[in-house]
Amino acid sequence: MGVRSKSGKLFLDFRWRGRRCREFTGMADTKENRRRADAFLKVIQGQIALGTFDYRTHFPNGARLTEFYPKETEAQHAKQRLIGDYLDAWQKRRSPFLPDGTVAQAADLHPSTWVHEESVIRCHLKPAFGTLRLDELTPTKCKDFRKAMQDDELSGKTAGNILGVLHKALADAVEDGLLATNPVPQLTRHRRRAPMRSNSDPLTVHEVKQFIDAVPEWYRDLYDVWFRLGWRPSEILAIRFDWLDFQRQTVHIKRGRIARWGGVEAPPKTGEREVDCSYDPAIFATFRRLKRRSLQTGKRDFVFTDEAGSPLSQERLHKKLWLPTLRTLELRARGQYNIRDTFISLALSAGEDPGWVAQVCGTSERMIFEHYRKFMSNLQRQDGRRIAGLYRNPGSVLGTGGHSMGTDEPERLVSAGNLTKGGVEAGGIEPPSGSGTSRPLRA
Repeated sequence: MGVRSKSGKLFLDFRWRGRRCREFTGMADTKENRRRADAFLKVIQGQIALGTFDYRTHFPNGARLTEFYPKETEAQHAKQRLIGDYLDAWQKRRSPFLPDGTVAQAADLHPSTWVHEESVIRCHLKPAFGTLRLDELTPTKCKDFRKAMQDDELSGKTAGNILGVLHKALADAVEDGLLATNPVPQLTRHRRRAPMRSNSDPLTVHEVKQFIDAVPEWYRDLYDVWFRLGWRPSEILAIRFDWLDFQRQTVHIKRGRIARWGGVEAPPKTGEREVDCSYDPAIFATFRRLKRRSLQTGKRDFVFTDEAGSPLSQERLHKKLWLPTLRTLELRARGQYNIRDTFISLALSAGEDPGWVAQVCGTSERMIFEHYRKFMSNLQRQDGRRIAGLYRNPGSVLGTGGHSMGTDEPERLVSAGNLTKGGVEAGGIEPPSGSGTSRPLRA
């Protein structure tokens, strides 16, 4: 014990808390340095005797720091973790998937949300911040990242959503004591009408008929029913015969098949619902025909299957059937989700109740009004058309000493027959999601 030397360098040798400590001073073994080291050791021994010794104060990088202060050391190391490693661990901790690949009951996070945020972390956050330590991230770097995304022509909403995932992750880091404050600012966005989604392009009634006639015969029933219901791809492909009530002509949608995740199923995006399909007898006529066809394959679970009786994949349908059929018909390429947009836009332009449309599609009336308002026939107004007519033909109206405001029936801008291009706003991988009778689509 005392001041000792190794390889020409001095180190202190003492005991504290029942452990022997050997702490190198970095000083050369000289008479003066030995005197200074001996004085320092006496200070340490005095503090140990008084019970005031703090190992961290004298040896912040000491060899026994982890042993004497395990919690503080762990927190310090956590702050020095790379953001990429922290995000991977954070996302894994939130996973709704069980080890066998199934979805946990009552999971806090919907599987589709988890899959989407995993892609945000992999494609955006880790490339930008993955090599930084947690304590190196600053609000300025986050704002610079947002500006860079907008310079890359990502919308302000998309950039905000990406940073929102990072904000949530680091909010948990603050709760865990890894950070004092969240360095990701809660960027506010002025609420305004969002621009129309560029990949939203509903088909016209004529184009729907063309498509159904051209698609391979085995899959014709699928697309015919899909255009008549407007459900999400994850919902239409998950239908089982057990969910069908042939007497009441209703379908109880219990689950959806998640895209890009090997057919894992989870509750629908907006929860379970029962849909009354009696408004279009052709729907259950098709279901009855498909039930008879299932006898050929011996697979009587899924309503829509491939020719071997296996459930269908969103990705395969899109690449192998949807896009090739559009190319064959020389129609514009567009995402398969536009089947949903087509049903909603045609139903609204035909005058159907928005509440009924929302119930069938599994969304809210607010989303219908927000994203599909332009297709509502009773809201298609031509305000100003009559006053403009006064100036075009002043003699025919003003010459009589009065005016004829409100005497002409305004023309409708949109109808199921003349809808030729889409303008439906709806965002995300699966965009946002009463009674009346529907005009059946012809197959």
